[in-house]
This record gives sequence, C-alpha cells and structure tokens, in this order.
Amino acid sequence: MKRIVSVLSLCGMLAASAHAANNVHFTGNLLAGSCSPVIVGTAMEEIIFPPADAADLQASGQSARVPVTLKLANCESSLQNVKVTFSGTEDPLLAAGFLALASGSRASGVGIGIETSNGTAVPVNSTAGVTFPLTAPNTTLNFNAWLQVEPGVTIVPGEFSASMTATFEYF
Repeated sequence: MKRIVSVLSLCGMLAASAHAANNVHFTGNLLAGSCSPVIVGTAMEEIIFPPADAADLQASGQSARVPVTLKLANCESSLQNVKVTFSGTEDPLLAAGFLALASGSRASGVGIGIETSNGTAVPVNSTAGVTFPLTAPNTTLNFNAWLQVEPGVTIVPGEFSASMTATFEYF
C-alpha cells in the first residue's frame, strides 16, 4: 500500500510541476569534426615496461620513464587544440592520480604515473587534463609512464597489467 501511495503522491507532484511556466534554454557547440585515434590492432596503444629488478625498484622508489605515444590522424584544420584526460582505477596507496595495477596482476606494491614528455604530471581521473596544439592533419602526443613504489609496502615481483581510458576534447 505504501508503494501505491508513494506513486500517487509522486504523480500529483509531477502534475503540479507540469503546469509551471518555466523556460528551458539549450546551448551547445557544433564542431567541424575531430581527429581519428590511430588504432594498431584492437587497442590504441600498449605500453610495455622493460623488466625491472624488484629490489632496485624498491630502493629507488620509481622506475625509469617509458615513452607513451598517442597519434591522432585526419584532424580537421579548423581545430586548434586537444585536451587529453585519462581515467582509470587509482592506486589507493599513492597520491591521487596514480593508476592502480589490475586486480589480476601477480605483482604488487607499485602504481603507474603519467606525465607529458616535459615532465608535467597528468593525474588519472583529473578533469584538468593537459592541452596540446593540433597540427592538421596529424598530431603526435608524447607522454611518459613510470612505476611508482607504494609507501611502506614491499614490492611483490610478478607480471602486471593496468588499463586506462584516454579522452580527447577538441576545440
């Protein structure tokens, strides 16, 4: 009975608000087009970290940087910039913005950091992202990735993987 009363009460509220005279304004932005991410196989990019000695990594706190290159093709000449953001599962033991290893990974004790090629951090799940100028028709976006040791944790050696999504906003 409570469900029926709740639904009827809700219907009464909806009917009352349907008679209000409020204006709704729509805004948007129509773009000439975008760029096409260059796809190799079924994934945009696969980054392979070289083998690292767990004891050396534990001592240094982080690995050497590994280049990450994202390519955009067929960019419309009217577009001038692209903002890139990354999303994924964050490592709860590191400062905000580090990517966590996938739950099926045998290795543990590290997260993955992302930065531009000039060293500007690009935190995972940050809406700020990083902006690059576009060069029509093709643009190459250069980043670096590294393994960051989690504080107070001993690294467990083994294979690992992680995934993140790159989002491109053109303007």
